[in-house]
Amino acid sequence: MVPEGYPIEKHRVNTEDGWVLNMYRIPHGKYRNNKPGPRPVVLLHHGITLSSACWTLLNANESTAYILADAGFDVWMANTRSNTFSRGNYKHSYRDQEYWYHSMDEYALIDLPAQINTALAKTGAPKLAVVGHSQGCSLVYAMLSVMPEMNDKVSVVAHLGAVVFLDFFRAPVLKAFAEVRNDKFFYNSWLGEFLWYRMLAPYVKTCTEYIWSELCMSTLNIMFYGPSAFISPDDNPVIFQTWPASVSGRNMAHWAQMLTDGQLRFQRFDHGTNCSHRNRPYDETCNQQRYGSLQPPEYDLSQITTPQYLFAAEMDVMATNEDAAEQKRRLRPEAFAGETIYQNYAHMDFVWDRNARHAVDLVDLLYRYAPQ
Repeated sequence: MVPEGYPIEKHRVNTEDGWVLNMYRIPHGKYRNNKPGPRPVVLLHHGITLSSACWTLLNANESTAYILADAGFDVWMANTRSNTFSRGNYKHSYRDQEYWYHSMDEYALIDLPAQINTALAKTGAPKLAVVGHSQGCSLVYAMLSVMPEMNDKVSVVAHLGAVVFLDFFRAPVLKAFAEVRNDKFFYNSWLGEFLWYRMLAPYVKTCTEYIWSELCMSTLNIMFYGPSAFISPDDNPVIFQTWPASVSGRNMAHWAQMLTDGQLRFQRFDHGTNCSHRNRPYDETCNQQRYGSLQPPEYDLSQITTPQYLFAAEMDVMATNEDAAEQKRRLRPEAFAGETIYQNYAHMDFVWDRNARHAVDLVDLLYRYAPQ
């Protein structure tokens, strides 16, 4: 899917717990800054149900990865375990229930540090910037709050529609899905995968046909992301070539727990407190055994020292401005680098809008914090 003239590299990352993750790299641009050589490194991290493909779907001057490459950055794109591009596992097949035993905790504390370390080792750069979208922002927050050493490896984080606190979460179908306690369903059932791409593929392929694409996108927006005034119906067939990228049911359950617990906590997965009896499809522990406490530990944003900049969308139903205010409140004053709210923007406009109104501000921010 990369236009001719852009170099593309595939890098394999082996995690400590047996996963094989694929990262993709565009080391330099095509129209500008098109000669090999050292340059600032940036890691792009996708949101939930997406993959690294979300950064490269559109044309050269419209997709984030190409814009940044032409602006003079060495661009790396991450993928979470079990999505379309990171299916490999040394211990389990995707047919095994254990294969799906992961949520944002593993993405943030195992996958993301491994990918950052790989990018820094390959490039020789002292630091890199991270651009996250949606859950991609949550993972960076979690990693930096728990692993202080990673703050020394990240120059700045640009949060595009960061989903963290959920008190004002307004995506109707996802909210209803959580309120019927789907976390209990996924925790006790034999199902591991949410949005089975292998089963959905024939139906999603229908959405790549122009006659059906607008209906499919409207359905997708109602279910997940909210409406957009900027994503063109002409792009829907392209979008549905890579959506969905597969999601662990455990990860959906993790978000449902935080949405329904009523405590405004950004925390690790809740395994419950009943350690004596487990009606589970695979071996698991309770909170006392896993964490040494009745409640899962919180991710404490006040521990973060890396500068954090928020790119917010006025019409975002997933990352609402009210919930973004809670992120700012919990960050250290010296770690909060600023915020820009884009009028009439929605959640997916940050990756699927051809006009990319935030792109100039993003490039400026990344150069401002680039290592000298």
